[in-house]
Amino acid sequence: MAGSSRVDATAFGVHGALLALVATCTWWRRVPDWLRHWVPVIAIPVLYAESPAIIAAAGHVEMLDPAILKIEHAIFGNPSSDLAQAWPWTTLSELLHACYLSYYAIIVYVPVALFRSRRYTDYSRAVFALLLTFAACFLLYVVIPVEGPRYRGGADAPGGPVRTATLWLLENGSSRGTAFPSSHVAVAVAQTIIAITLLGRRALWLAFVTIGLALGAIYGGFHYAIDAAAGAVLGAITASIGLRLGTRKAAQANATAPT
Repeated sequence: MAGSSRVDATAFGVHGALLALVATCTWWRRVPDWLRHWVPVIAIPVLYAESPAIIAAAGHVEMLDPAILKIEHAIFGNPSSDLAQAWPWTTLSELLHACYLSYYAIIVYVPVALFRSRRYTDYSRAVFALLLTFAACFLLYVVIPVEGPRYRGGADAPGGPVRTATLWLLENGSSRGTAFPSSHVAVAVAQTIIAITLLGRRALWLAFVTIGLALGAIYGGFHYAIDAAAGAVLGAITASIGLRLGTRKAAQANATAPT
């Protein structure tokens, strides 16, 4: 296998176990319907966690931050450290960090809302678009591995319980090399588009949270501004494509269903 000499057996074992789980939930009829529906979402954290192993398997020895920083400085300056210095307010810091943490709820918000309403066709469309967004991010991480400012000093943002919780979570759960594009921003933008498309105006609040999340990613020193910008563009594209393809798949399935 390509890159097998660069990745330990544990990583291959976890990946194989994940593939086995997905295959079992897809083909074994005794698996509950709810688990069959949710296993793609459940698999997302594992796929994210194995990103460093895949980056290593691809042969990357060094991160590409220097090249990204040249573009960052040319377009944006240095907002990943300058914003916190320009706005050194604890209340603002805590609010932006709370928006950044909301990412984990945003991932499941649309699927849960649709699943609880038994809108299973729309649920499948939403999950397909979500997974397409993650897949695009994961692919780019392998091609363009970037650490982000957190591994290079980060920002001196005002502290508080929310920032402390954010730093702890990232320290224990983030994957090195997965800064460009920001999956936080990409997924939040994608979910905003998906939510407004499928849930209507009641999901407009998500757009404001997403703006706060993107600002929090930069303000907290977790991402370069270009990471957030690239994530926003990617999320908009994958959401639009995913919803369109999901609609087409649903129409084909309905057309071939027995009557």
